[in-house]
Amino acid sequence: MFSQHGNFTKVVASVLISACVALLALSCGGSGGAGDRSEAAPEPEGEQTTATDAEDPLAGMSVREMVGQMFVISVQGTEPDYYINKMIDDRNIGGALLFGYNMESERQVAELTGAMQRRSMNTEPAIPMFVAVDHEGGEVAGAPWVTPQPSAAELGASGDAAAARNAANTIGTELARAGVNTDFAPVFDTGFGAAIGSRSFGEDPDLVSEMGVAAMEGLDGAGIITSAKHFPNHGPAGSDSHVSLPTVNHDAQTIESFDLPPFRAAVEAGVPMVMVGHLIYPQIDPNAPTSLSPEAYRMLREDLGFSGVTVTDDLSMEGANGGNPPADAALRAVRAGADLLIISSPPEEQAAAYDAIVAAVESGEIPEERIRASAERILSVKKEYSLYEKAER
Repeated sequence: MFSQHGNFTKVVASVLISACVALLALSCGGSGGAGDRSEAAPEPEGEQTTATDAEDPLAGMSVREMVGQMFVISVQGTEPDYYINKMIDDRNIGGALLFGYNMESERQVAELTGAMQRRSMNTEPAIPMFVAVDHEGGEVAGAPWVTPQPSAAELGASGDAAAARNAANTIGTELARAGVNTDFAPVFDTGFGAAIGSRSFGEDPDLVSEMGVAAMEGLDGAGIITSAKHFPNHGPAGSDSHVSLPTVNHDAQTIESFDLPPFRAAVEAGVPMVMVGHLIYPQIDPNAPTSLSPEAYRMLREDLGFSGVTVTDDLSMEGANGGNPPADAALRAVRAGADLLIISSPPEEQAAAYDAIVAAVESGEIPEERIRASAERILSVKKEYSLYEKAER
């Protein structure tokens, strides 16, 4: 309001001055040349801001809308229902994660993803959604229309990086046909521990690096957003973070030489997302799971140089929430540095987690700049992978 008032004052002053000049010219018998008044009044600042808004999609977004972009939530059935529609309409959610029970056929999934994307694009601020799956090949393959592919362990045993790349490219190409644009894969864990098993390419970090990057390239070649998981390494864990909180007692040297090399390779290859696992690494942070640990995110950002989107493993898992609703885990994850929060809990718990983060920002507990940084990274990936164009098809 102040800047607009300032421009109005300038315009009035300019008019008065011009009038005075004209009167003086007439009284002297002369005529004012056109050049004396040819300089146009400055463009109102409001119009300049509009141009900036067009270049910065965050400029006009509210805190609620930016927080919404940080959520990837589950869907209850095989078609959009009241809850997912409300999360799109009222909370501007960033994406949806589809499980096996959501996917009956390619056609049905295409209708589901298309309906969600249309709704999101028709609701301000009109941002396309991540439509994600966990489809790795082998036993972890929820999309029934996708041609079965070997497990990571089988591909790793072959040592054939081209085979890993081709298998992933087939998965990505066939997922994309149904409107899926994100696959929380490949697994970059080294080792065959609990919850991982055949999902890992092997026990040699150099092999896992080579095969993981090849699989990442295969998915990327199909236009699929990838996520290296589960940082810093779920492979050595002796228990499953779905139902417990595993502890990995690796010293600093082992972390650097065994756990981190595959993730470093993924970062150097340009992976757009890294998923952080629910693991206690006492050497990193003895007091928090890595998914909720500021030190783990600092390591990923500063030591590995990752500048993309950090995503939590599902916050509905025991390893993150200790058997409680996910709102507290969501708050801790955001404070720690997570950009994207996966929550497959019941709809009311998803909404409560969202509301808790909005309240924390509005109270000043979480700085708005922290939320803005995550939203910028999220929208950057969506733009890089042409999600706006794909959603409008």
